[in-house]
Amino acid sequence: MNPVVFLRWLHILSGAAWLGEVIAINFVFIPSLRSMPTRERPRFIRNVFPRIFRLASVLSLLSVSSGLTLSYLLSGWRDLATIFTTRWGISILVGGGLSIALTLFHFFVESRLEPIAISMDEGTDQVDVEKVMTFLRYVPRVGLLVMISIFILMMYAAKGA
Repeated sequence: MNPVVFLRWLHILSGAAWLGEVIAINFVFIPSLRSMPTRERPRFIRNVFPRIFRLASVLSLLSVSSGLTLSYLLSGWRDLATIFTTRWGISILVGGGLSIALTLFHFFVESRLEPIAISMDEGTDQVDVEKVMTFLRYVPRVGLLVMISIFILMMYAAKGA
């Protein structure tokens, strides 16, 4: 199999799965968490959040690394004018930049929440639970808007518009 074809499929599938995960977080995980009695939230967070975090780590790394590799294989990063002056290049540059920024945010900011989530149990201080709930109230929504923007930009780059 041609490496470009393989990488393109890996990139598309991992990106779509990453978007699907963010959608599930926003429309399943967080609403379920909010509807639970307060005393049950720490156990749910402890059991579910680390798995979601690891999945996001794998999917974001696969998507970004395959996208960067594809970009290099297709352009050689030789003709930078193409990246800064064409519809394809600008869309890839902005979409890829947003993807990299979101991945870095995941690893350097969201990762600080994981130890708190892992250590939660029924006796967890409600202040810690509320910190996690506040974070989950806003960050996944912004992440969803960024992911949708990335998808639109990438579809535009692929002549979908």
